[in-house]
Amino acid sequence: MAERLAAHILETALDQFIVHGVDGANMDDIAAAANVSKRTLYARYGSKNGLLVAAAEYGTAKHLRSVVAGIQTGSIRDRILWVARRILDIAVSPKVVGLETLINWVVSRKLGGTGPDRAIGSNASINLIQCLLEEADLADEKEDAPFLAAFLYDALVTVPRTRILVRRDLENAPKAKSAYLEQTMDLIARAVPLLSR
Repeated sequence: MAERLAAHILETALDQFIVHGVDGANMDDIAAAANVSKRTLYARYGSKNGLLVAAAEYGTAKHLRSVVAGIQTGSIRDRILWVARRILDIAVSPKVVGLETLINWVVSRKLGGTGPDRAIGSNASINLIQCLLEEADLADEKEDAPFLAAFLYDALVTVPRTRILVRRDLENAPKAKSAYLEQTMDLIARAVPLLSR
């Protein structure tokens, strides 16, 4: 019960922070929207900043859990493409774009210790790709797994996200994203045969 209440509070707070911004959201409105007392918010999170950090971490973890839960069996190429596609789909959603704005605010003010990843789950996503690589037979490339994982994340998520949201030269449509990811993976597979079809 307590876990469900915490999730409800954090989801509500996250929505309030995204809609109203950090300065526009206030504890009274968040408490009312969550149907809890302001005292409950302060008892659980200590301050508005504490609630913001917890809500941002909650939002990031929630999205990443959905990716991890759906990973299926298949070739290393197929698994990495599946993960990259899910992360890319999440990363271009309006709610996550708003979440990223909050995370950048948290990180720029050095709130909450280590805080959530600056770019929606980038460190956790890179670690996930690295785990997939390490499960595969990397042979001599084992020491290159961290670099390769970060490179794959940037090539398969960061760049197309930028092309969709900033440059606007890649359509945010399933067919366009799939074609981009397949072409990118084909190019990378020339240097890393493990990732070939």
